[in-house]
Amino acid sequence: MSKAITITALLTTAIVALGGFHHFTSIHAQAEPFDRHQWRDRQAAAQQNDPGCVRGGMALSLQQSKSLSNRSRAETLGLLGEPDAKPEGQLRYNLGQCHWDWRHSALVVSFDANGLVEHTAIETQ
Repeated sequence: MSKAITITALLTTAIVALGGFHHFTSIHAQAEPFDRHQWRDRQAAAQQNDPGCVRGGMALSLQQSKSLSNRSRAETLGLLGEPDAKPEGQLRYNLGQCHWDWRHSALVVSFDANGLVEHTAIETQ
């Protein structure tokens, strides 16, 4: 009986720890419909020192809907505007502070060898 209790306690502890880790590392924003004009208007706010998560909801929507998938670089730029950074094979768009630890976040759009969107991610900077 004590072995079953020990196993149950260990599993419960692991589940709580994983839940806590997910909570602290995931984006803290509600998805909101993407609006091209608002996205571009909020670019300057996302650059500020303590902006909050000004574009995170729209970035979540883009990521969840996969609406950028298989778009060309030119189509992506036409929709999202100029990125805040352009590392090789990527476009990075600042979102503001969207994670629990107040670090700034970015929507990262990665392209495949054919120049089409292959993957999107929301990362801390």
